[in-house]
Amino acid sequence: MKKLHFLKAFKKSYFIFFVFTMIAVGVNAQETENGNQSEEELEFNAEEAFEESEEFKRNKLALFLGYSWIPQGEDEDTGEKETIFVPSIGFSYEYWFTEKWGIGTYNDIEIVKYKVEKDDENAELERENALSLAVGAVYEILPKWTAIAGGGLDIDKNETLPILHLATEYVILEKDSKELSISFSYNNKKYYDTFSIGLVYGKKF
Repeated sequence: MKKLHFLKAFKKSYFIFFVFTMIAVGVNAQETENGNQSEEELEFNAEEAFEESEEFKRNKLALFLGYSWIPQGEDEDTGEKETIFVPSIGFSYEYWFTEKWGIGTYNDIEIVKYKVEKDDENAELERENALSLAVGAVYEILPKWTAIAGGGLDIDKNETLPILHLATEYVILEKDSKELSISFSYNNKKYYDTFSIGLVYGKKF
C-alpha cells in the first residue's frame, strides 16, 4: 500500500516537474528569440543610419577662380611673342553615374583682352572675354583625386574655336558636402594652348 502511494506521489511530482521544465524552456526560447530580434533590429537600424549618413550624392556644383598661362601670347605694343597670364572665372556641374564615373560641363570666361600667334599662320588672333564651354567625362582615380577629359568650344566676338579639354582636381579641404579643390587643366584651342591653375569650391547634393 505504501509502495502504491509512493508511486502515485512520484508520478505526480514527475508530472509537475515536467510541466515546469517545459514552461521554463518555452519562456527561455521566447526570450532568446526576442533578444536575437532586438539585436537584429539594432544592427539594421545602425546600418540604415550609416547608409543615410554616407548617402551617395550624384550631383556637384562648383565655382572656379584661377589663372591661365598662354605661351603663344603677343605683346600688344611690340607684337613680339611672349608668355601671358590671363585671369579666369567659371563654374561646373557634374553628374555621377557611379562612385567612379560621371559626366560634367566645365565653363569659364577669360576676363581680359589679349592677342596670340597662330600656330600654322603668319598672323595673330585677338581674343576678348573668351567664353569656354566644354563637356567631359570625369573619373575618380583615387579618393579626392579626379581626372577629366572632353571637348567643346571657345567663343568670342572674333572667332569660335574648337577646344580639347583635359583637367585634374584634388580635394584639399572637405567638410560635410562642401569641397575646396586645386585644379590643373590643359586646353588646346586650335591655334594655341593654355595651361590653367586655380581653386574650385564645390557642393555635392
